[in-house]
Amino acid sequence: MPNFKYRVRDRMGKLLDGTIESPTLQTAGDQLYQLGYYPISIEEEKPYPLNLSELWRRFQKVKLEEIVLFTQQLSTLYKAGLPLLTGLESLKEQTENKKLRETIEGICRQIEGGSTLFQSMSQYPDVFSPVYVNMVRAGEVSGMLSESLDRFVMLADRELKTRQKVRDATRYPKIVIISVILAFIVLISFVFPRFSQVFAQFNTPLPLPTRMMISINNAFQSYWFLFLTVIIVIPLLLKKYLQAESGRVFWERLKMGIPVFGSLFLAGALSRFAHTFAMLNRSGIPILQALEITSKTAENLTLSESIEKMIQKVKEGKGLADAMKESGRFTPLVIQMVSVGESSGTLDEMMMRVTEYYDLQLENSIKKHSSYIEPFLTLFLGLVVLFLALAVFLPWWNMAQLFR
Repeated sequence: MPNFKYRVRDRMGKLLDGTIESPTLQTAGDQLYQLGYYPISIEEEKPYPLNLSELWRRFQKVKLEEIVLFTQQLSTLYKAGLPLLTGLESLKEQTENKKLRETIEGICRQIEGGSTLFQSMSQYPDVFSPVYVNMVRAGEVSGMLSESLDRFVMLADRELKTRQKVRDATRYPKIVIISVILAFIVLISFVFPRFSQVFAQFNTPLPLPTRMMISINNAFQSYWFLFLTVIIVIPLLLKKYLQAESGRVFWERLKMGIPVFGSLFLAGALSRFAHTFAMLNRSGIPILQALEITSKTAENLTLSESIEKMIQKVKEGKGLADAMKESGRFTPLVIQMVSVGESSGTLDEMMMRVTEYYDLQLENSIKKHSSYIEPFLTLFLGLVVLFLALAVFLPWWNMAQLFR
């Protein structure tokens, strides 16, 4: 999406400069006018391919941990009675991430021009997620901005804990697989080229593992550029395919179809949906808008499609539990808990119980499957080491017998 450089005057007549990301020039002007600015000039920024600072800025990201820290500090300053603009200026000075600092500076500039915090943050979708922006909007409308910020911190903290659990569960397999790959590359590149020269001086037949390794070495030496091309091009093509809608659908169906892990992916998606919906509903966001936000932020594409079907059913006048049942993706537990929450007026509490149930189920499943993964990886590593040892030592054993 192109960037447009603008010069505008705010409602007080102050002259401001800046950039805005928008699909067209007309849309950029409309966005500035909605923010309360009076455009003087708007022109598209021309790309500079050799501008290293601009290239670095495009690749620089704002981590979720940094957003959480910024939100905690902003909520604390706001509770202390500090004006919003003063608090943002203070946070801008102590922010180390350059992109986040520039974002806060842009938010301060727009607030000075008369925009709300929600309107200002919505101009930076690559920094602030739809959940964050809408929770800020609900907090501003209801007059409970600090409470909405605290609820987002709770939501983000849970997301970070889930990511950490996944990292902990996959750390050992990653170390084992990387170690095996590195050992294989070292043997192919340095060890077997020397062995093949020695073995070529004798007419003794070589064992199968050694012949396989020598063939792989010859292919690698002759066609290394093809191997390098495959290693670089295939991940790029795969990433581009998965970014497309058809690729995402294929990947989601593939994940959900895995016999053991498919249920884990569904449990994680349902837990995220229930917790996000409860937080949005507690912040005062209407049910339809909360469903739309959870649909856009759901990482599971099949669940997102089911939520969109729910939205249509709710618009037709059906209850949330009935809409869930007809969507065909939600488990009986979720439907039953939502039904109880609707009838008793405790929908938020029931959603949080759904989250707690699936979090516990996910944690126990990760521990259980982690205990299964380690023996299988140990067996796999042992087989690989055995194959490499046979490929190296069997020829020497055969030649020792030949000399005898």
